[in-house]
Amino acid sequence: MAAPSTPTNFNLQSGDGNAFLSWDITATATSYVVQRSPDGVTYTTRATITGSPLKNYYLDEGESVDGPEENTTYFYKVAAANGDGTSSYTDPQNTIITAIGIVSLGYLRLTAQQRCDRVNSTFVSLTEWNKYITESRKELYDILTLKFGDDYYVATPYTYTLGGNQNLYPLPADFYKLLGVEIALNPGDSLSWVTLKKFEFIQRNRWNYPNVYTFYGVTNLRYRLNGNNIMIVPVPSGGQTLRIWYAPRPSVLMADTDIVDGVSGWEEYIIIDAAIKALAKEESDVSVFMAQKKFMLERIEQAAENRDAGEPEQVSDTKSRNFGWGDDDGSYGGSGGYF
Repeated sequence: MAAPSTPTNFNLQSGDGNAFLSWDITATATSYVVQRSPDGVTYTTRATITGSPLKNYYLDEGESVDGPEENTTYFYKVAAANGDGTSSYTDPQNTIITAIGIVSLGYLRLTAQQRCDRVNSTFVSLTEWNKYITESRKELYDILTLKFGDDYYVATPYTYTLGGNQNLYPLPADFYKLLGVEIALNPGDSLSWVTLKKFEFIQRNRWNYPNVYTFYGVTNLRYRLNGNNIMIVPVPSGGQTLRIWYAPRPSVLMADTDIVDGVSGWEEYIIIDAAIKALAKEESDVSVFMAQKKFMLERIEQAAENRDAGEPEQVSDTKSRNFGWGDDDGSYGGSGGYF
């Protein structure tokens, strides 16, 4: 009996922090050797598969000893063996290990190419594919951000220490959409945050008297976005702490290891839309993909509407009232009262 032949139909998939390898059963094989490499050059044996029946697959689990690390590229290859020797290894395949719900640019590009049967086509360059995917990802990002606010994309709150005689403060470099503004009425008390209301631009001089607050929950400060700044009126007292909650801008995808949160398989929208862009460039029919995109959009809108299914959104009072004396929404002696 001779050494077995090299395994055929070697496939590699990744997801949820794991890598899954599979291949066709090799006649006369009594074991399989799985090798892994971080660079495609230096390989080490990751597993030797034995037993009866002999399995023709292997799961490289992220939580196992020396398991694959997330957001890292790995190369895999497989050989068949028996008592007479070991076959040559399959051609290596590589994948990027991603966490649950996370996909990489490399995965998105390959899947979009497979979807429209353009894996080996050079009509659309790698740079163009990456650009199409970035644009499609931004489209999905806008759908979730504009319709569902802070449910999906929220940056770490950005904090300012207010200075005297200044009412314009620069927005963060990655600022996209404002979700809320609040001020600590007592900088030393972590429970003294009060939500600020927005003022209309025509009202920018309405509160031009010194900022006065008497107890937690009362301030006449208001805000408005002003170009690349946030504007606070009236001029706040120095030393106060202001913070903003915001959705960041989506990044440009360039490296194959750049990742996207697919949430619940919604990366399918990116894949379909990128395929449409590629086929449109070569003037091919995109009608089937347009129908798929419409279906996917409906699915996302229905599923994403309320991420917290156990406690739907409702009209709520804020922690306390943010007003200026004489405002229509309440004043001393008026109907507003304290919340």
